[in-house]
Amino acid sequence: MKKIFTLAITLLILSSAAFSQSFISVALRTPVVSIGFGHRFVETYSFTQYERNLQIQKINANYTEQVREVMNLRLAAPKKVDLIQQLQKERNNKIQNVNDRFFDYRNKFNYNHYDRNYNWIR
Repeated sequence: MKKIFTLAITLLILSSAAFSQSFISVALRTPVVSIGFGHRFVETYSFTQYERNLQIQKINANYTEQVREVMNLRLAAPKKVDLIQQLQKERNNKIQNVNDRFFDYRNKFNYNHYDRNYNWIR
């Protein structure tokens, strides 16, 4: 009796695990494949001057908001100055990263290195 009970429990567990998975999977969408080896960095490094200015504007807005929060804290003046200087360093690093990305030679919108057909000029 124990063997039959154990066999029934085992079959029940195995059948529930087997039937919980779907056997048929039909994909109704065809995947879009774009293969282009000529312009590897065009989409990766497309960074316009407008996008650059927007990011710098956001960085400056966040900086001014953080400075206001620091000024509203109840801290001693030297600690506030230290916090503001730390925020200035962070802001300058973020702006430098944005500028580095924009002035990268692979950026197709950096007109110093690309002609109007997005070919790199040496």
